[in-house]
Amino acid sequence: MRTLYLIRHACPTVEGVLLGQSDPSLSDQGREDAQRTLSGLEVERVYSSPLRRARETATFLRSPAEVTVLDELAEISLGAWDGKCWDDVQRADPTLANRKSDDWFGVTPPDGESWSAFTKRVLSALVHVRRGPMPAAIVAHSAVNSVITASLLGSSPIGFQQAYCEVIEFDI
Repeated sequence: MRTLYLIRHACPTVEGVLLGQSDPSLSDQGREDAQRTLSGLEVERVYSSPLRRARETATFLRSPAEVTVLDELAEISLGAWDGKCWDDVQRADPTLANRKSDDWFGVTPPDGESWSAFTKRVLSALVHVRRGPMPAAIVAHSAVNSVITASLLGSSPIGFQQAYCEVIEFDI
């Protein structure tokens, strides 16, 4: 059986903002949650986003191999919006914020990454992971995991939700 665990990083020190590629560490609660949730999960290989909140979460998994960091698993870059709360984004440019709200996947923030480029990058990481030993775990982010889930299920990423430190299991 080829099992893939798709894990969203644990709770970071910063909440209530568009994290994107900002790089906070885990909160104390996040570390406790990761210890409780992941310490019993044993895999052959762990793949992680390069962002600190994912790398720290990945260390709580039991694996005979070191964590493999894949840059392609980084969260989508929201450019000028990384680390900002939505109210600040709306105040700075209400027209663009409204366009983004109406077409989340079609509108790219200033200096951000387009959804199509992001999807292409994440799916290239998934190809790499699928070639490796199993069971495996990917520790990444909500948007990253929405793309992977949509690909594995043949569904849309719209409406995808995954709590901090939640584990989704796939047989691939």
